Amino acid sequence: MRRWFALAVVALALGCAGGGGGSRDPEVPGVAAATPKEVVAAARAVLEQWRQAQEVKSFELLAKLYVHDQDVVVVQEGSPLMGWSSVEAMLQDRMTTATAIHVRLKDVQVASLAPSVASALATMTREVSSGATTVTETGTVTLVLRRAEAAGAPWLIVAEHYSYKAR
Repeated sequence: MRRWFALAVVALALGCAGGGGGSRDPEVPGVAAATPKEVVAAARAVLEQWRQAQEVKSFELLAKLYVHDQDVVVVQEGSPLMGWSSVEAMLQDRMTTATAIHVRLKDVQVASLAPSVASALATMTREVSSGATTVTETGTVTLVLRRAEAAGAPWLIVAEHYSYKAR
């Protein structure tokens, strides 16, 4: 199931990026090219900014990391939120109702999916406190990022999915 979702997200991101190409080496058909170091660094930076924005409970910092159009998709607790207005409402609610959020990431993997699309995958433990109650979730977070074609454009989250193990 998780692999199916990842493939669907990749298809969505490639469609959002204007089609294409993939990260294949044109000289060796069927052989994936290594993800460029600058893509890995950029994706890791977005993932770290995403983590920090949650920890300081800043909707403003978090909102800057997402595309603000109908292409953005966040799957939360098995339910997809599509379009910026839905994602925005969920993020605002999360940042205002939690008294504390702690996010730990490990085993980060980044892959270039197309020249302007990449995925970042990590094992995540998130603790969300609301008053006297703390909920701890451990699982896998996947962010699909895209970069506008303009020079110096930032990488932005177009899709986010978090699968956690039920206890």
